[in-house]
Amino acid sequence: MPKEEVQQLVEKYLQGTASKEEEEKLLQWYWRESSLESEWELNSSQSENELKSMIYAKIIEHDETDNNQLSKSKINFSRLGAPLLFTVIVILSAYFYSARVQKESTDKIIASVEQNDILPGGSKAILTLADGRKIELDESENGILVNQGGIKVHKNSDGIIEYTFSKQKRNTIVASDEAEPVYNTIETPVGGKYQLNLADGTKVWLNSSSSLRFPIFFSEDNREVELKGEAYFEVSKDFKRKFSVRSGIQTVEVLGTQFNINAYSDEKSIKTTLFEGEIRVIDLKTNDSKLLKPGEQSNVDQSIQIKRIDTQAEIAWKEGYFYFKKADIETVMRQLGRWYGVTARYEANLPEHHFSGAISNNLTLLEVLEILEKSDIHFSLDGKEVIVMP
Repeated sequence: MPKEEVQQLVEKYLQGTASKEEEEKLLQWYWRESSLESEWELNSSQSENELKSMIYAKIIEHDETDNNQLSKSKINFSRLGAPLLFTVIVILSAYFYSARVQKESTDKIIASVEQNDILPGGSKAILTLADGRKIELDESENGILVNQGGIKVHKNSDGIIEYTFSKQKRNTIVASDEAEPVYNTIETPVGGKYQLNLADGTKVWLNSSSSLRFPIFFSEDNREVELKGEAYFEVSKDFKRKFSVRSGIQTVEVLGTQFNINAYSDEKSIKTTLFEGEIRVIDLKTNDSKLLKPGEQSNVDQSIQIKRIDTQAEIAWKEGYFYFKKADIETVMRQLGRWYGVTARYEANLPEHHFSGAISNNLTLLEVLEILEKSDIHFSLDGKEVIVMP
């Protein structure tokens, strides 16, 4: 779609004059283009900052009432209402804005840092091998990083880590019943996330401040990994071997499915969200267990609680944005803290605020705080500390 037409659709939406057909056209354009690099800059009859402010101001006005499950691969546009359209518009505005930011010169980026801003995170992780050696994955060249007894750790052209081995090596592993599993650990720092493919073909996306301990090959009986923090899993189907994820006081068991686990230690409970298939969540304190269906989320603390949710919020980090749905300021700041490496200090007499909307995580911290200030709450950045004020 020509950028002039996109601009017209955005302005029509902001003015409340867009038809349903035009709203659907804008949504379709967004989902098609969101995975591509854009060199467009948003031009407007208003100044860009004014247009951004109008879009961002809708974050707090937005009243989310649609709890339908969102599937990016199977979207029925005719059923998407204004709440979801608003979310896309906010992402859209950040998308244009981040495209412009990425094209700025290195001098401007340095100047931004000197003004006490904090740049967004990126693809960063450290891989610790069984012998204790560490590999900084973001600084490693593409290709084979290490060969661990015939099992190769490969970084492909997309920067994804893959574990591969030959058919001969597989036969050797199967024949050796007494072979002890060999473990690696991948760990993301504050402001880092990373994707890896395990030896069985399972894909894992690791969020910031998280780690995954896993065997470099799986036994013939089971597939077990251990998670700290947050990760999204696309488990390779294998009906002979269940796939288990242990995270704190819970274990999740599956055969082949897609789900997200949020097991950060500073959250009140461990949240597991199912996108496809079926999983069993086990409370290791009580041995109680429950099955989850797509669109459901379990919360494990004192017991296992299950509810249906808007799954968009749980996968937002993987897709490159923050998504808030009636979130309090503490929840917002925990997410920003993991991505930008900051802590929060709250002044007294803060009014109760709830935030709804989506913001690209490619923005700098000050740009994100500027968006959030449209809710009449204020922020000050002092080094690595964000002061939250009425």
